[in-house]
Amino acid sequence: MPQLDNLGYSGTISAASSAYQRRSNAGNLRKSIVLRRPIFSQDKFDSSQEFGEHGTPTSPWDKLKRYISHQAYKVQHWQPNVFRLLVRFFVNTFPILKWLPKYNVRQDLLQDSIAGFTVGVMNIPQGMAYGLLAALPAVYGLYTSFFPALLYTVMCTSRHVSFGTFAIASIMTSKVVQRYALAGSNSELLHSITSNMTQLQTVEVTNPGDLDANLELRITVLVALTVTVGIWQLIMGILGLGYLSIYLSDQLVKGFTTGAAFHVFTSQLRSIFGLRKLKEYSGALKLVYAYIDFFKLIKETHIPTLVISIICLVILLSAKFLINENNWIQSRLPVKIPFPSELVVVVFGALASYLMSLGTAYGVDILGHIPLGLPAPRLPDLSILPAFALDSFAIAIVSFAITLSLTKLFSNKYKYSIDANQELRAMGFSNIFAGFFQCIPSTGSLGRTAVQTSIGGKTQIVSVISTVFVLIVLLALGRLLEPLPKACLGCVIVVALIGLLKQIMELRKLSRVSAIDTSVFVVTLGGVLLTDIDLGLGIAVGWSLLTVVFRTQRPDVSVLGRALGTEIYKRIDVYKSAVEVPGCKIIRFEAPLYFANCEYFLDKIHHSAKLGKYRARPSKREARSRQGSTASYKGFVESGSTNDHDIEMHTVSHATTLYDNHPSQDIQYTPFSAPERGGRVDAATLTMDLAPVEPLTHLIVDCSSVCFVDVNGIAAINQLAAECSDAKISLFLASCKANMRESLALSGFTPQLNVDHIFVSIHDAIMQAVQEHAISYPSSEHLQDDEENSSNNETDEVFVATANHRKKAKPKTSLVEIPNSSVHASRLQRWYSEPASEPLPHPQAGNGTTVTRGHNP
Repeated sequence: MPQLDNLGYSGTISAASSAYQRRSNAGNLRKSIVLRRPIFSQDKFDSSQEFGEHGTPTSPWDKLKRYISHQAYKVQHWQPNVFRLLVRFFVNTFPILKWLPKYNVRQDLLQDSIAGFTVGVMNIPQGMAYGLLAALPAVYGLYTSFFPALLYTVMCTSRHVSFGTFAIASIMTSKVVQRYALAGSNSELLHSITSNMTQLQTVEVTNPGDLDANLELRITVLVALTVTVGIWQLIMGILGLGYLSIYLSDQLVKGFTTGAAFHVFTSQLRSIFGLRKLKEYSGALKLVYAYIDFFKLIKETHIPTLVISIICLVILLSAKFLINENNWIQSRLPVKIPFPSELVVVVFGALASYLMSLGTAYGVDILGHIPLGLPAPRLPDLSILPAFALDSFAIAIVSFAITLSLTKLFSNKYKYSIDANQELRAMGFSNIFAGFFQCIPSTGSLGRTAVQTSIGGKTQIVSVISTVFVLIVLLALGRLLEPLPKACLGCVIVVALIGLLKQIMELRKLSRVSAIDTSVFVVTLGGVLLTDIDLGLGIAVGWSLLTVVFRTQRPDVSVLGRALGTEIYKRIDVYKSAVEVPGCKIIRFEAPLYFANCEYFLDKIHHSAKLGKYRARPSKREARSRQGSTASYKGFVESGSTNDHDIEMHTVSHATTLYDNHPSQDIQYTPFSAPERGGRVDAATLTMDLAPVEPLTHLIVDCSSVCFVDVNGIAAINQLAAECSDAKISLFLASCKANMRESLALSGFTPQLNVDHIFVSIHDAIMQAVQEHAISYPSSEHLQDDEENSSNNETDEVFVATANHRKKAKPKTSLVEIPNSSVHASRLQRWYSEPASEPLPHPQAGNGTTVTRGHNP
């Protein structure tokens, strides 16, 4: 037979016996593999596999010294190439230098131009609308659609994100602007800065609809806020804190944006209904107060404004659902370009307002003066920057989370990589640069990005082309938009929110998958709706982190058993074929072991293993006295399985022969697919009948899911080891991670728990337990009597490979012993007989009834 040698392992590949092959179908039989290796404790495995220096237990200070020494060695032997370093720095800082030289003009320019034109058309009405949403004149939204996108295009790693104005950032900006800029003077602003600004309370805003009131103060607050947001993002990017976005899960971001969308929708009721007396509130329950005032004032709705809003909504919704989202129509268009309904509303709204004099004749609120040209750069007032630290940090985190979620979405879809830290630096520089030009804090836009990709835009050339259209409006066409009613832009915002509001349907999907994830969405949404946007974000992050604690504080603790005919151990409450090993209790703890769950760990171990029942191990004489009534778990053959779980286990294998008079030092197991048979036995019956009742002698804890352990966890393990020792039970740890083994070694081993109690796998621990327990097989008289009872059946001969020799053996291969159960013996005979429908006599009942598999070849 061919031999295999690899890294200390030796194996033998053999076919099944000739008698077995004659009864089998060639298509249903695979070659068996007999693997033979020593039982490995972790210490023996490390010794045999040349454990490296970095794997030895090392204190934290020694690790720090080793790290510093390693870095000093690298610096000492570093031979830098200044030119290459400069090139790498500029390429990493400005990723456009990577992809622009490779830009395929012939293939990509046409699609990018079409997408850029479409996004530019969308940018104009959305920019003005989001400028109003930020409690500023509409032109500041146009500035935001131009300046940040230029620098972001040069520095970003995303190819598809449309960067600029977005509803969430605008509504968060409006809260800060209205809180400080409506104080009335700079002195009052500075006085409010020195006061306790973090205290949230209901504040009545004076004349919030007059966007020209205190405009200079609004711009001062806006510039300082935008620059502060950029500074936060730049600092996080330089420090490599892009990974912080992982704390904003998808369900948190969706719940937050959905709640913020309700705030945005509520803010547009004034412009849509023309309710100039409608107040705006901040702080907890602001939406409740806002809707109370809305229903009080709904009798004062301005009818001309409402009529304009209804016409605009009909146009926008019809274009959205009947044209742009109608697959039948889109599939018949030569180019999939969405109908520019927002631009139609803006153009015809301004034209109708100009021709009918809606502002003067009917009292409709219009945009008013729009200055032509670009704004002059303006330095922020550095003395007031600390006042916006908390508000700007919230905006920085939210805008980064939205942008990064978009970059991940489209980078995964189009198979390219992004750098979260570089995205942070790009956003930071863009907002700092844009702050000097009086722009609103910017972020990625979900709607514009989706349109850009659906049309076929492939690179950031789309953003460059779209900014050209915004520049044309700023330089030449701004005066034409002055008669535009504000209600038109309010309708544009409301229709754009539909996609965000529809995210509430995620609740149905989440509720079917995870209750904890559902709670994150619900708490986030409720926190944002009932409090305010920034406070709701804090509640959402706090609850999301608490759910991590909940998952690890009370994790799943399961009892494992051995699957039929394998060395694989699975949960006995999930797999019917999983059988607990007699005398052993295998428990898996599926979480880190630390101060918050160590008591829970001990309680579950006590409950699962019932340690209170055991006080001392029975003597060998007591074990022999129970031998006549206690079954030996020797091995079994499954046949005719319908779930591809056909396994034969040989008594040569200590993976099957758990108790032997002379256990070998080797582990052997032979998995292969057995031929189809007509009979079979229910796995639950095997689980119930083949697991003998033995006193607990070994407790094995599967630590494969314990990713780390702290000092309290180590103390809990040592306490468990001491309790097991008092009960004459051996505690084994299996599949421990390297850091857990290191913590155990550094804390000091004890006689109850040392290196000989830590094993590479569960199966190694089981085999060691078998050798220590060593319950005997049935006596030769039992075997002889059982063979006489089954003399009518001819048994198979198989090759038995042991650690030292190979010999022919009688059918221990298919030996299954069941205590005092002729019924179950009959089931097992019928399971492996041919044909299944043939009636079989029950074997004689008695102590240690033996069933052997027989066949006339």
